[in-house]
Amino acid sequence: MTNFAPFEIYENGGTFRIKAEIERLPEYLEYMELFASHDYEPNGYCWESHIIQTLEKENPDLLNHIEFDPEAGGFYAVADSKQSQLDFVNTLSPIFQDRSKLEKYIRSADRSRIDD
Repeated sequence: MTNFAPFEIYENGGTFRIKAEIERLPEYLEYMELFASHDYEPNGYCWESHIIQTLEKENPDLLNHIEFDPEAGGFYAVADSKQSQLDFVNTLSPIFQDRSKLEKYIRSADRSRIDD
């Protein structure tokens, strides 16, 4: 199985789900410190806002294929196909797994569009 950390993907009843249970991640403290160092609350709503802005730069067409459903303790989304699900994790996992890359996107985010 490919490492899509911090995201997990699975199929449930014909839907292609994506999740990151933020508060349960082994790297939770690292993510918390990174987001907090830029005055963000590291919750699912914040992640959604950053993910949208990152996808706008890296794969804007994918936004038409993902439905976001974050919660305070986790990031959740549904893709419209297996390919969209894989495109999502293949675009974002390398960024979220590399602190310097992730910080670059956090720094460049439009703060007025972040819901945290």
